[in-house]
Amino acid sequence: MTASDRRRSAPEHPWRGIHLDVYERHMGDPRVGQLQRLRDITGEQLAAYPFRAIGVLGVAGGNGLDLIDPETTDAVYGYDINPDYLDACETRYRDTLGARLQLIETSIDRSVRIERVDLLIANLIIEYVGAEEFVAFSAANARSIGVLSCVIQRNDAAGFVSSTDYSSSFDALASVSSDIDPETLTSAMSDAGFADLGRCEYPLPNGKTLVRQDFRTTPRP
Repeated sequence: MTASDRRRSAPEHPWRGIHLDVYERHMGDPRVGQLQRLRDITGEQLAAYPFRAIGVLGVAGGNGLDLIDPETTDAVYGYDINPDYLDACETRYRDTLGARLQLIETSIDRSVRIERVDLLIANLIIEYVGAEEFVAFSAANARSIGVLSCVIQRNDAAGFVSSTDYSSSFDALASVSSDIDPETLTSAMSDAGFADLGRCEYPLPNGKTLVRQDFRTTPRP
């Protein structure tokens, strides 16, 4: 099925209307500084949890997938709602990751079931899923997740979408975006059976802060 076929077969979502080039130019703008920072964080996540099966929610164009060592990795699952993003991942990383790379078009909600992974990366995805829905998704997939490492953004001194020449392209996301409080997320994940493994903060040029939070599933009695 081609990207255009997949797009016609699923309901429209604001993320489907944002071209990957626009997204990456916006995120890579020096005033935003998130594209390179997220790649670095992905490198830290992979180094902290060197597992053989990895999942990435909101894989977009695959920023950071080049840091995965194919010699020590058996499977990489990339999930995204935009089929064009998945096509870009296919083009960029199929040669290096080969059959290990499996790309799945889907929204993220409590009805979705993912493949079993040792490490699930969810960077800047919770804001567009909502904390309640993301926690419900995590609980529903608890048996399939070893470590869950996620990144949210804290908007201390800036609007939700940073100001660049491309900002207006993201206006439609206001209908699906929300600020996420790290403490509230930790508490909700604990209630869902996930132990807090720690937190790191990464200041950005525009006054925002990226917050990485790691969780591990805990056995239910």
